[in-house]
Amino acid sequence: MPDFTAIENVCIASLAANNNHKIAEQESLKIIQKVGLKDRINHYPSELSGGEMQRIAISRAIVNKPRIILADEPTGSLDHENANQIFNLLFKLKNKDRVIIFATHNRFFANKADYKISLSNGKIKTINGKI
Repeated sequence: MPDFTAIENVCIASLAANNNHKIAEQESLKIIQKVGLKDRINHYPSELSGGEMQRIAISRAIVNKPRIILADEPTGSLDHENANQIFNLLFKLKNKDRVIIFATHNRFFANKADYKISLSNGKIKTINGKI
């Protein structure tokens, strides 16, 4: 949201879930630190790069510890180092009570998935997945 700083953009999602500003701010700051943007928390989206905005959006999506995470090209606007950081964060969030589904054109990250499903020429091909 363009009228809110990076931390406010993440806090608003947390506030929707718990309505406690102090907890929302603490959790938001933790997540923003994990995506490497601690120094950018008071910047507005217009002051952030595309990759930084993408990392704030990811922070907003995971701040409430959802049980299902759907990520469409979560690293599409990121350089290799930040892409690695985001994928490592997502993989650390994976557990028996959470599923993470991501779409990517990046073979390196696709090969890290537990199950891979490929779409080629309009046909679904499973590699090690179950359909």
